[in-house]
Amino acid sequence: MWLAVLIAFTVPWGDMILVGDTPFTRWLTPLLAAVWVMATWKTPPRKLHAAMIIMTVLILWVLLSAFTTVDFDRTYRRVLSYLQLFLVTLVVFQCTRNRKDWLRVLQGFGLGLWPPVLGLVYNLQQGIFMGDGRYSAPGFDPNDLAASLSLGIPVAWYLLMNTRRLRWLNGLYIPCASIAILLTASRGGLVTLAIGMLFPLWSIARISWKARVGGALLLAASGLAVSNFRDEISVNRLATIWSQLMARDLNGRFDVWVRGSQVFMESPVLGVGPGAFASAVSSDGGARIAAHNTFLEVMVEHGAVGLALFVGIVAALALGLRKQAALEKRLLATLLAIWFTACQALSWENREITWAVWAFCVCCPPAWRRGGVRAPNGRLLLRSRAHRSRARGCDLFPHMSSPSPGCTGAS
Repeated sequence: MWLAVLIAFTVPWGDMILVGDTPFTRWLTPLLAAVWVMATWKTPPRKLHAAMIIMTVLILWVLLSAFTTVDFDRTYRRVLSYLQLFLVTLVVFQCTRNRKDWLRVLQGFGLGLWPPVLGLVYNLQQGIFMGDGRYSAPGFDPNDLAASLSLGIPVAWYLLMNTRRLRWLNGLYIPCASIAILLTASRGGLVTLAIGMLFPLWSIARISWKARVGGALLLAASGLAVSNFRDEISVNRLATIWSQLMARDLNGRFDVWVRGSQVFMESPVLGVGPGAFASAVSSDGGARIAAHNTFLEVMVEHGAVGLALFVGIVAALALGLRKQAALEKRLLATLLAIWFTACQALSWENREITWAVWAFCVCCPPAWRRGGVRAPNGRLLLRSRAHRSRARGCDLFPHMSSPSPGCTGAS
């Protein structure tokens, strides 16, 4: 379980530390996966979720599509990256066995979002910014940072409602992340921030009046923070969302999307190969051009089959929400909505945070199982006395057979 917590903690800030030219988490995940493999003799593996089976097929298809690549060097690195990302989901899934573990993994992810916030604060104090007065954390693109921090807002609110530890830190994250997102001046980040703020409003009917007062204070603190940093926020850039959409520009993204669609028509089945989008789309064959759309990049690089598998993963995760309790269903639906919105302007199919969000969805314990109902603490409430006794390892009729170790006839 602590392996899963450690992975969740390092995912949000892995890009801030590089080993050579590779993010820190790309080296850490294989090591943790090796530790998990050595421990499987003691804890049998879990049955795979339907989404994880599709992930496995997607990885196999990526390996197949690598033979058609137009850029071998980038394809080689991308294939290794996909294998590492799959290990992120696999280790978190296998090491998270109940709701208590799942809450700890979410808390690890929430704590891992603080280093990027502090990194942005450092750049703000040092006066380090990008064009148009945009601030970011070291190693982060402002758009990636804004979308990542938006994912932490519903997580922090959920933890605030369901855990007692670190409540002050979870509550403080919401206003801090809100102002950090606005300081990035990311137009997509502004949209994801609005989606993230829907979860507290969505769940406010389920909390006590004291919690509602606390939520109102958090919103007030967020508004006060925005007013204090209004001079540093690039309001003019944020106000151009509608005009950019109407002009079909978005800093040249529309042109890249059109060219990417043309390349897809040239190789619609296998694609141009993993990581080869820039080489296939750019006129000189070497310019670093990002697709700025996750689904388009998957479609161009892995063809229609790869896109179908990628969409199938998302569909399986969405269908799996039917088994969740109401609050968990809303949380995961909000996370998927933020992720889906971010994917419309970012290339996130090859990012740890995408596969971590998928891991949170497949690891969440269902609200019901055959023969039992889940209690608030994640344990099963078995329906019959015989089922409860067998779950405790006790014999229902101790006078007819010897009790199991650690169990007395009175129990």
